[in-house]
Amino acid sequence: MQFVYRDFNIECIVEQIGTNFVGRAAISRVSSSREPETLHETSCSPAFATELKAIGYARNFAEMWCDKNFIDGCT
Repeated sequence: MQFVYRDFNIECIVEQIGTNFVGRAAISRVSSSREPETLHETSCSPAFATELKAIGYARNFAEMWCDKNFIDGCT
C-alpha cells in the first residue's frame, strides 16, 4: 500500500510469519523531476494478528520517523 505524508511517499508491505503479520515501510521524498530516492526502510516491527494492524503500525512508524528526522528541523 502506498501513502503520501507531507512531502514523502510511504510504501508499506506486509509479510506473513506463521499466523502473524509484520509490516515494513520504505520512505522516499515526493519528486516529479526524478526517480524517488529511498530515505529510510523500517525493520523489526512487532507481529500482529491481522494485515491491517501490521500496515497501520508500519505507516504510523514511518510518519513519526518523517516528523522526527525532517519536519522538526533535523534535516
